[in-house]
Amino acid sequence: MMMSMLFVTMLLASCVSADVKKDAGLPSLDVPMAETAPAIDGKLDDPAWGKAAVINGLCPSRGGKYQDKIDKVPTIVRLLWDKDYLYISYECTDADIFATMTERDSLLYNEDVCEVFIDPKGDGRQYYEIQVSPNNVVFDIIHMATAEPKYTGEMRFTPEFCKTDRWVFTEWNMEGLKTATARTDKGWNCEIAIPAKHIMKRFGKEKLEPCELRANFMRYDHQPNPKTGKRELVHMNWAPVQHGCPHISPAAMGFLYLK
Repeated sequence: MMMSMLFVTMLLASCVSADVKKDAGLPSLDVPMAETAPAIDGKLDDPAWGKAAVINGLCPSRGGKYQDKIDKVPTIVRLLWDKDYLYISYECTDADIFATMTERDSLLYNEDVCEVFIDPKGDGRQYYEIQVSPNNVVFDIIHMATAEPKYTGEMRFTPEFCKTDRWVFTEWNMEGLKTATARTDKGWNCEIAIPAKHIMKRFGKEKLEPCELRANFMRYDHQPNPKTGKRELVHMNWAPVQHGCPHISPAAMGFLYLK
């Protein structure tokens, strides 16, 4: 564990910024600064959320033709920030919540889950993935690239790049991360507070300030199929990615503008 974290520290120190060009097809969002921090309790009744930036609905993966399934389980994502945290909430409609895992760093994407991807510098060289289940179980990951990223036409890392220069640290836990979930009469809520010191590390700062970040917001809903008796994954995205590939698609992340 100590060796892994030392390697992460060395990689962060050696990363060189790369220009990731803005794609007109990628979403963007202005995120206001919170006057007061929202309580992270899963309830979403804090007045602070009333002044948040809103993503009203998610969309299919690239080329996906299942918007009708997404419309049955709408999602609202809200964002705020202050000098200490980036705040994210999910309001998930779901009549059949699928969540059995209880241990941290379980493979939560195999069940219902909300996911956040943050690439603070926007160069695909170091980014965070945070998954939170309806049971408030967390799977947090740090992704690293040891060379200039190479992408396919679908904006995901090439297979060759993944073999040689993509590194994933699942044993890493984000110090200071706050999460909370709550079941509702319509489904479930999720709140996440990401500490500024992680987001701003590669800028040499510990506090958030007005800036541009790359991010994606995902939701996986495993809906029951009455014909087969099995559950089928409905993959929902803010910024569309190739199906099943959000973890290797930093170039497809949208733009957040902290105001």
